[in-house]
Amino acid sequence: MLWKAAFVIALAVGVTAEYKLSDEQKNKFHDMVLAQCQKNKADGSAQQVEAAGNDFLKCFGDIIDPKTLRDEIEAAKPNGALDEVFKKYCAKSAQLKTCVHTLTGTISPCLDAGARQHLPLLDNGTDQLLDFVCYKDGDRIALFIAEQGPECIQAKMPAIRACVEPLLGNEAQAAQLETLTLNEQCAKADALFACVVKALEQCDTPTPANMAEALFRFVRKGSPCKSVVKN
Repeated sequence: MLWKAAFVIALAVGVTAEYKLSDEQKNKFHDMVLAQCQKNKADGSAQQVEAAGNDFLKCFGDIIDPKTLRDEIEAAKPNGALDEVFKKYCAKSAQLKTCVHTLTGTISPCLDAGARQHLPLLDNGTDQLLDFVCYKDGDRIALFIAEQGPECIQAKMPAIRACVEPLLGNEAQAAQLETLTLNEQCAKADALFACVVKALEQCDTPTPANMAEALFRFVRKGSPCKSVVKN
């Protein structure tokens, strides 16, 4: 159920991301959102779900403007002042958590009862991610940027997509995961994480892969998989 909730959130955000998607892609996402809501007898909620995706992007944009952030990072690099940049943004992490929680609350009607009960896990996972990134006012993300982490991820994105698409490429794949036992789902998640880390290990420095591995361990400890022993 957790995988399907994550899939619907991706749809809600994707359908409103005009700056990234073509009209054809937006229409496809729209149809998928409508079908998901219809399946759970919540036809009237489709518009609210799409609006929630738009509200999330605006909420996120009001806190972090990507161009402004990039400019600030580039200006800070020569002076070794990246920590100051991320300290400022990490001070807004509580606002960003609220953006995410509002989105997950709005998509709830378009989920079945099983998936709906797992929404708190998604909220908790987001909170943990932000707490990890903003540890010591963003020291980790500052190091990640300084060690060319974003450039590494961009270069290895085809390999990362190859890790993700077999699991979450479409709703049917996400739904199939829900039929597995917790142990099986956790094994799939562990394999996904290991695949991503392996892709990042091909970068010029070890920092991106090390950071990703530490992040995955952190998130796993806060998930139902914490009680499942890795194979």
